[in-house]
Amino acid sequence: MTSLGTEQKAKLLEIGEIFIPREIDMPCFASRSTAGPDAGSSAHAFEFNGTRVKIAVTKNPDARLKLARSNGDFQISLDGEVFIAHARVLHLIAHAPNQAFMNLASECIMGCAFCAMSYPTSKPVVSMEPERLMKIISISSRHPSFEAVAITSGIPVSVKETTVAMIEMVKQIRVQYPEIPIGVEPYIEDLEDIQRFKDAGANEMKINIETWPPALFARICPNRDRDMILAALEESVKIFGKGKVMSNFIIGLGESEEELYEGLAALSKMGVVPNVRGIRLGPLNREKLEKALGKAPAKVPAEKLIEIGKKHREILEMNDLDTATFSTMCFTCKCCDLIPMVDL
Repeated sequence: MTSLGTEQKAKLLEIGEIFIPREIDMPCFASRSTAGPDAGSSAHAFEFNGTRVKIAVTKNPDARLKLARSNGDFQISLDGEVFIAHARVLHLIAHAPNQAFMNLASECIMGCAFCAMSYPTSKPVVSMEPERLMKIISISSRHPSFEAVAITSGIPVSVKETTVAMIEMVKQIRVQYPEIPIGVEPYIEDLEDIQRFKDAGANEMKINIETWPPALFARICPNRDRDMILAALEESVKIFGKGKVMSNFIIGLGESEEELYEGLAALSKMGVVPNVRGIRLGPLNREKLEKALGKAPAKVPAEKLIEIGKKHREILEMNDLDTATFSTMCFTCKCCDLIPMVDL
């Protein structure tokens, strides 16, 4: 990984959107995600200078980032100047390259301020039926780069109901694909469910702390139990093993630097690998964030992403952790964040 590639990726993550003129013939369709940092928008993934990034597509022709073709190559310009001269468009199997990362339900009762998922309405909940999900995985498995499956979900009715559905889905996938790695990203209310996920065939666990300061967590995730999340992470390490449990850690919400590094150190000491992510702002979460924080948070600058990323790697190394121990989800995708041991 070159320092140039890291700096370029950090800048693309800071800006977060790219304009693609209609005349450009893209080699694959854009991905439209219902979960994750680009939820609610179409996005393309690009590979360049030893790294990869996924960027939301904007219809604004005045966007700072624009895609072009030159001598058969894809180029990304920044403020009218060539920023990346040679980029390759990555095929996204299902939300991510190399894996089918599936969302069972795209509505959620939790109401977290950063999240782009909508609260359930009187209309039928938009959800992924098991038959459809298995069909998408079957189609995805035919792609030469297919390596893993991951399952996440909003909570449209109750945590218990969603957990049961996720566990049953893992069982079906494991029967159909006995050797493929399976990652799960549930919300846990019952610690015994962690063993149930393992017994169903899951290989890796992702339970998200989102932000470290308790007071800030209460404002951002008003319907979630921080103590239960930490207990579930600790239990997950016991069951899945050190280096097989990860947790999203959003930065730029108003946490102090001391709180940030305290959280990264505490999770790493537990055996959990934090996935540091700069806050993403969009039409589906801006109002919620403004209400929770009193103002819209600013994007995390590229330089700050790199500074935190380097410290993040040091903390992982001090605790004998490595992002390369994962086969599913974010550390395998490598598109949405600066990944220690890969980008830094």
